[in-house]
Amino acid sequence: MTIDDDPPEDAVQDTDSGELRRGQLPSWAVFGVALGVLAPASTLALAIGVVVEIAGPLSWLTWAVTSALVLGFAGGIAWLAKRFTTTGGIYVLTTRAVGRGGGYFVMIFHLCSSLVSGPACVLGSAIYLNAWLRKFGVPDNAATLGAVAAVVAVLVTWLSLREVKLSAKLLLAIEFLTVAVIVILLVAILVRAPGGPFDARQFDFSGFSATAILATAGFSVFSLAGFDHAVTLGREAAEPHRAVSVSVLGSVLGCGVLYILATYVIVLGLRDVPMTQLDAPLDLLAANNGVGWIGFLIDPGVAISFFGSTLGILAGTSRTVFTMAKDGMLPRGLSRVGAARTAPSAAVLTVGVFFGVVGALGAILVRAETSYGLLGTFAGYMLIVSYGLTTICAGVHAARTRQLRPGIALATLLAAAGAILVYSFSFAPFPTGAKGVVAWLFFALLVGTVVLYRVLRRRHPQALDRLGGADAQDDRTTQVAR
Repeated sequence: MTIDDDPPEDAVQDTDSGELRRGQLPSWAVFGVALGVLAPASTLALAIGVVVEIAGPLSWLTWAVTSALVLGFAGGIAWLAKRFTTTGGIYVLTTRAVGRGGGYFVMIFHLCSSLVSGPACVLGSAIYLNAWLRKFGVPDNAATLGAVAAVVAVLVTWLSLREVKLSAKLLLAIEFLTVAVIVILLVAILVRAPGGPFDARQFDFSGFSATAILATAGFSVFSLAGFDHAVTLGREAAEPHRAVSVSVLGSVLGCGVLYILATYVIVLGLRDVPMTQLDAPLDLLAANNGVGWIGFLIDPGVAISFFGSTLGILAGTSRTVFTMAKDGMLPRGLSRVGAARTAPSAAVLTVGVFFGVVGALGAILVRAETSYGLLGTFAGYMLIVSYGLTTICAGVHAARTRQLRPGIALATLLAAAGAILVYSFSFAPFPTGAKGVVAWLFFALLVGTVVLYRVLRRRHPQALDRLGGADAQDDRTTQVAR
């Protein structure tokens, strides 16, 4: 069987082989997962509205700063991905680079961020599917949203039990088609804008406030994050070192530029509209610019884009859980794979159920858009820790092995300075209300993770010694087989 052959239909049956099939994914499939998780259409449709509500006319600057920061993270992760391959994601890369101490902290925070990001994207898909269904008279209430969220999670889980290459094809098709529709809308706004395409408000820095620009940094990092899930495909990729590193950097760079330009156009189109309660800014833009019919295409397209993002997150998170189970950090039963060895079936089912339950509760118990924003902010806080620590560890490894070059040095400096800057403005002044609760939960997790690490080091050091062990064993097995 070649890497392009379709897997047998019994691919989802459990087996205890504990290994995923190697070399099955072409480079485009790896890029498809990275781009699919970033889901640029979903960010353009929902996340940019959240940022605009807070940052106002200078929102494009928020995306510029965020893009530079995340590019630093992506540079460090891509540098490590050129040297190591894994199914565990960035926690194994960090373990390989500096040892089990760094790997432990990255593992905890990255897993937690993924378990929050997935339900957030389930909610995003439900919000836009519900907006589309409203156009046909379907009741708009929490129960409908909760049911739609549950259906999204079930479909994502079913697809994730199949071959990743199938998911990657869907992810690429979804994003390119949906972004194309949104670009049509943005071009229409530029052409129809009263007074022309230049908006002086967006270059007026007289009232510049770094606090306002960086107040949404945690959330905007979340919206540019997820590219690292491509790292979990390192063992399944045909050209792992090149495919993963190019996918990580290319997806972030492309989306960063797109968000900066699109935000400018969106704010231009909202010139005469109050920048509050922008739950569906693209629908509002289409209606206000005489192209309301585009909304009938945008809503289902964005819903599918969020669906694709959830699909990519589940693909990456399930492989991280699979590797952690093989390392003995989670129950061994989660390391079972499908009969065709194309999906970690036990991990997919477990994580998929979690995504569905949390997503449905987020729609039923609280306003869905509020749940999405809070989950995204919490995920962003944790991602900055995991990405920043991974990139700093990459710089340390480069220095230790005498491979320190300008590129990895710049990435390390950006990661360290950017993380400090974002946290400084995110927590000073300290958030209040629901966002304050999210901030306190983050600090509680931080303290709890440190305490658990100290307990493990003193009483159960063998548990930490197992980190990265499954990958090392796989490497030895492969070398013997060759």
